[in-house]
Amino acid sequence: MRRVTFVLLHALVILLVVCSLLTGLRFSLLTQDWLMVISPLLPEGDLYPWHIASASTLSVLAISYLSLSLWRPYRSNPNQYHLWVNRLGYLIILSLLCSGWFLWAGVYVVVMQPLHFYGVWLLLLYLLVHGWIYFIQYGKRVLFALLPSHIEKQGALILASVCILGFLLFTSTRYSADTLEVASLSPSEFIDIDGHGDETHWTRAPVYTIETHGGANFNDGRSTIRIQALANQYESYFLIRWTDPSMSTNHLPLLKTKAGWKIQQNGFYQFDERTFYEDKLAVMLSRSCSSGADNTTYLGHRPLEGKPPNWHGKGFHASMDGQIRDLWHWKAVRTNDMYQADDNFFGPPALVQQGQRRYTAGYQPDGKESGAYVMNWQWYTPETVIPKRLPDKDNVHLNVLPWFGSTPYHKKKDMFVPGSKLSSILYRSNRFEGDRADVRARGSWDSGIWTLELVRKHNTGSLHDVPLESGTCMWFSAFDHAQVAHTRHIRPAILRYPL
Repeated sequence: MRRVTFVLLHALVILLVVCSLLTGLRFSLLTQDWLMVISPLLPEGDLYPWHIASASTLSVLAISYLSLSLWRPYRSNPNQYHLWVNRLGYLIILSLLCSGWFLWAGVYVVVMQPLHFYGVWLLLLYLLVHGWIYFIQYGKRVLFALLPSHIEKQGALILASVCILGFLLFTSTRYSADTLEVASLSPSEFIDIDGHGDETHWTRAPVYTIETHGGANFNDGRSTIRIQALANQYESYFLIRWTDPSMSTNHLPLLKTKAGWKIQQNGFYQFDERTFYEDKLAVMLSRSCSSGADNTTYLGHRPLEGKPPNWHGKGFHASMDGQIRDLWHWKAVRTNDMYQADDNFFGPPALVQQGQRRYTAGYQPDGKESGAYVMNWQWYTPETVIPKRLPDKDNVHLNVLPWFGSTPYHKKKDMFVPGSKLSSILYRSNRFEGDRADVRARGSWDSGIWTLELVRKHNTGSLHDVPLESGTCMWFSAFDHAQVAHTRHIRPAILRYPL
């Protein structure tokens, strides 16, 4: 390998490593709050394509460099220090590439996630001991050595080949998906949406398994999700099981103190509650299948130009390409007793409303004719609140307060002693009606496993819903008593219905 070719490839490595590091550190901020101090230094926006593109090109470059080194190695005479440091660098980059691709595929996550995370810090250490020592030895001259003095035909051809192959790998991986086979169900076969999944019909459905990661709580933020699907000519049924060490139905309870009623919270003020919250599961559906939430994830404190920042600094969900992504949001407290999942969608960023404290960008609920739950306080403050309603004697213990099992709050009727707790969720009716009620669901927890059954018509006719048909892609994310800190499912599952 000629020196000018080596310098050219070395410059490309620097560019790709910097891109991977900056985007990867932004992803780390989703789970590592102590890194928030570097948030202003990191890029914002839709970063999955950038991260996967840099990894794809770097993978091709690593294979190309290895091939060239075996065929026509670049002759240099580094001292023993640089020789061993370079070998360490090769090992670190190789481990990062391998662990990253395993995480993309959703396999061996329990090993690959920590390997990838700690590999980033080893890479930063390598860059320090590799680059800084050269700078000490050669001063500013080393900066000129990083760029080729001229470009030869051979070097340009190799560089172009690496970029083209990297682009092809990026394209093939970005739109790659696993297959979720849907088994047939005759109209006479009945599925009871009760959260047990004990009908024999489910044994016909293949199990699709994905190891999700990056959530709050769980066991090291990971949850294994298993999905089965059945369909008749009218509806599709899904049986979803996921690991969760605890059943969490303690949703922002109101605690009576000497000063009054107070919301129990640990992050809710920033809309990032991770202690006093219900378990949840989110399912996203789309007609397209890009890895990393199908271009709906915009990371950072203010990733959408002209829109408000988010309170927690993590980012927003929005669809910027004119397509709607369907979202089924099952909630263990707020919707489970309705036997429904909250039918939502990701659309374009919503208009900013005057006085609105929390801006949710493209994350919006479908329309409804009636029915809803509301928070059982009149006006939120982090110090104390006044409940909207007090439970009747027989309903004090309920996680959800029924409207007709409660009375309007009045200070004279508040006979609760300090230490008492109230539900923060108030049902105005038994369930949603209208577009928001399209998904029926029921979940149950047992021995560290949530079991959830869902059913929806193949085509609801709603502009905010995605039809259930062959080619529709799905992503699954679990929440363990966390408001927004869900696990991540990178590579989607594509539905395949029987002919």
